[in-house]
Amino acid sequence: MKRICAWCEKDMGEIPGNSVPFGEISHGICELCFAKIESIYGTPLIDYLDTLSVPVALVDKDGIVVTGNRQLQSLLGKDLSRIEGFRGGNVFECVYSTLPEGCGKTIHCSACTIRNTVMDTYNTGNNHYRRLSYLNQGTLQDINQIIVLITTVKSGDYILLRVDEIDASKHKSSNK
Repeated sequence: MKRICAWCEKDMGEIPGNSVPFGEISHGICELCFAKIESIYGTPLIDYLDTLSVPVALVDKDGIVVTGNRQLQSLLGKDLSRIEGFRGGNVFECVYSTLPEGCGKTIHCSACTIRNTVMDTYNTGNNHYRRLSYLNQGTLQDINQIIVLITTVKSGDYILLRVDEIDASKHKSSNK
């Protein structure tokens, strides 16, 4: 199985074994990208994240977005004051995050692929690459479903969440 870095796409060689079909690709984080992340003590983390050409959020164990790079800010149309310190559902404007229970605590959150993927990576250390996810935005009466691919990688006590919007057309779901 071929292994590549989920962040810079560098070839990381082959993983021995035949438990998966020939040609499958596994993803991780290369030493250089990991070293850059670990070097945050001497370089502000946001400076490193801004070197990445894709939208990336740094998320903690509680699903709180610690920060996001310029590409994420541009994708969301928000500055850091509306990203840092907020739960993921609030940052990405999930319709269910506006319910009284809040992001992460509604009945809908148990089925949220984005949340479950981030939490799985945090709890198990298993990275996920380009996982198909659905984000419901709008209002409860007029939901717009956006399809995104997400990649998660654990780094220390945080998760790097890369977001790729793959379907900008919104699928309307009226709950009237």
